[in-house]
Amino acid sequence: MSLTIKHLNGDASFLLSFTPILQTPPSPRLSSKAFTILLDPWLSGPSKIYHSKFSISTHKSPPCVTSLRELPEPDVVIISQNKTDHCHHETLTQLPRHGGKTIILAEPAAAKMIRGWKYFDAEKVVTLPKWDDSRPRKPPTLHRIPIPPLSPGGTAGEVTITYLPQKADITGLHSAIGITYRAPTPSIDPSLPPTPPASPTPSAHACDRALSVIFSPHGCSYKTLSPYIASHLISEAALPLTALLHCFDRIHNPWYLGGNICSGFPGGLEIAQKLCAKAWISAHDGDKETTGLANTRIIVERYDREKVESVISPRSEKFPDRRTGTEAVVLKAGEEITLSHSMDFGSDE
Repeated sequence: MSLTIKHLNGDASFLLSFTPILQTPPSPRLSSKAFTILLDPWLSGPSKIYHSKFSISTHKSPPCVTSLRELPEPDVVIISQNKTDHCHHETLTQLPRHGGKTIILAEPAAAKMIRGWKYFDAEKVVTLPKWDDSRPRKPPTLHRIPIPPLSPGGTAGEVTITYLPQKADITGLHSAIGITYRAPTPSIDPSLPPTPPASPTPSAHACDRALSVIFSPHGCSYKTLSPYIASHLISEAALPLTALLHCFDRIHNPWYLGGNICSGFPGGLEIAQKLCAKAWISAHDGDKETTGLANTRIIVERYDREKVESVISPRSEKFPDRRTGTEAVVLKAGEEITLSHSMDFGSDE
């Protein structure tokens, strides 16, 4: 199975496409359809916080699409927070108000905001509960989506989506969305010839593993993630982490204007290293035209790809042209990268 991550707007909007492994040669009875997740879409128009005099942002570089109608209908749209550059009215209302397959999964404040628009049918908007694994004799709070088997008699897959808020975060910015994908499998077709030794089929262990994503555009602490890691990612055999979508740049304001806005590379380093992430993809670092009172005292500490890579993927002393560890990735709008359990990184640049 593989995960393709496409950056849509150079900021925090991504399209994730999870694809199962298919047998070779493929059977006409198999479904190879990808499961798609759209993260925090903001494609057109400005983003305002409270009022344009307080903060207003626009993209400096255009997104690769100008409307959600230009994309195939996603299975799920995830909204990680209620700020308008993540929960964008003009963009989200490009989705059908009723019917279709897309479900919007939103953290509680964003779900309340979206319902307040009175645009979507009630069943299309689902509130993501806060992660809580402390309830006695009850399962942790996460959202599960079953994926039908690839063929009759096969095994169903599953996607899990979890909202992980950071405690004592008065800004509501420092949260994460945890995603795992366990691929469905086909039944064994006795009419197919045995697979030759030179082309072995994926092992049962590989098929049992799950792909995993942490999406935290403003950053969060490793402590916020650790209960989820211990009780879910480990049980799902979803480590090492497939992809970390987290800001590189550190942005902060005086305390009276919000304090820590993006924790950036200093905040994400522990997550990337402890989860042995295959790829750390820059999120929420795109150039924006931003004005307003909230931005008059802002301080930005830039961390480019080379700086991040020098720490998380150092060069080998014996082989200086090789790097080991996590891949640092910066995708422009429209660029994508494909990751899997069985292959190294490949990006479309």
